[in-house]
Amino acid sequence: MSKRWWIGLAAGAMLLGAALWFLLRTLPEGVDPTWERIVATGEWRVCTDPSWPPFEFVDEETGQMVGFDLDLARLLTERLTPGLRLRLVTVGFDGLYDALLAGRCDAVLSALPYEELRVEDVSYSVAYFNAGLVLLTRWDEADIGELKDVRDRVVGVEWGFVPEGDPRQKEFLRNLELRRYDTAEAALDALRNGEVDAAIVDHITALTYLGAHDGLRLVGEPIYDVNYVIPVRPESFRLLQEINRVLLEMRRDGTLEMLQERWF
Repeated sequence: MSKRWWIGLAAGAMLLGAALWFLLRTLPEGVDPTWERIVATGEWRVCTDPSWPPFEFVDEETGQMVGFDLDLARLLTERLTPGLRLRLVTVGFDGLYDALLAGRCDAVLSALPYEELRVEDVSYSVAYFNAGLVLLTRWDEADIGELKDVRDRVVGVEWGFVPEGDPRQKEFLRNLELRRYDTAEAALDALRNGEVDAAIVDHITALTYLGAHDGLRLVGEPIYDVNYVIPVRPESFRLLQEINRVLLEMRRDGTLEMLQERWF
């Protein structure tokens, strides 16, 4: 091949390289098609199954969907971007993920716990509620301030209770003196009546019970986490970023705590 041919080839490669460099510099770092559509239409669609009070259910008097998650969805809508409208999409619980992946909605807000096995299919927000196991005792029981303080005490639990947490915590829970009851509420009744020194139940049952009865208090941090989160499609990275921004704001300013107090 001639020297001129090689020179032409080199020049062409240089031009191609320059064009690619220019293209890469002018392209956006990444485009979230979901967020682009939300901004363009002024509407974001949220899938929910209104059958899990107090998180989402239909008010029998008004026929409207209400609950913790519905309030959260509306507050998120107000803070995500100015003038945004919320459109709720009702879906049966078993079909929520399918509806999201099929594009029927942009996010799911329906008391869904984080599931590690789904992280290849969806992206999850930070947690907005922890439904895991918690420890309760009576207000007059000053010696119990954390989990380790119930060693050698009688602890009420529901039948079927399975210790959860890290290995050391699970071993500690196995060695407690457990007294089992038909329901978590019955275990809390036993605590109020002085039959046991403490009780371990799920956070939802605990908050619901505390809202209706006096004399008991939550102790320490949750023993085991079951975090409720908001899934979006993996390509919806900007939407996820904005949801996380607002949820973290809500943690700091007390909004999530206010919703918890309102619905429990």
